[in-house]
Amino acid sequence: MDLARRLQLEDNLLRRHFYGFRIQDLQGGPNLGVVGTLTTNSARRYSLWIPLERFPGQAPRMYVVSPLLNDHKGNPLWEQGVRSDMHLLSANEHRHVQICHYQDSHWSIDVTLYKVVMKGRIWLEAYESHLRTGNTIDYYLGHM
Repeated sequence: MDLARRLQLEDNLLRRHFYGFRIQDLQGGPNLGVVGTLTTNSARRYSLWIPLERFPGQAPRMYVVSPLLNDHKGNPLWEQGVRSDMHLLSANEHRHVQICHYQDSHWSIDVTLYKVVMKGRIWLEAYESHLRTGNTIDYYLGHM
């Protein structure tokens, strides 16, 4: 399957299962990626950005772009760098936290963007539990 067809199928799947999510610049613009907002069980809203420059050959990066995240003590997560116990990778230049969702060794070209967004949703629920309890995200999620 060619990339254009794959991305159109992925976009349709996202729009069907995650209201408000879509692939922007689907027709070849400079900012090809998934954008959308998730609402957690506590009714908080988080916006995600998933650039697709190497998809599907490599796992895409996933950033929480709004709001800027803090840990349970109020310290900015973007300042904490890579932390396996919090499932964090390096933040981008805009201080958006990059969350880990698939290790490279577990990635396959068959993984859909639906699954990537779902892992973002699960991470956000674990993050909110971290805010309430102080436990690291590792306490709630295993590594994948």
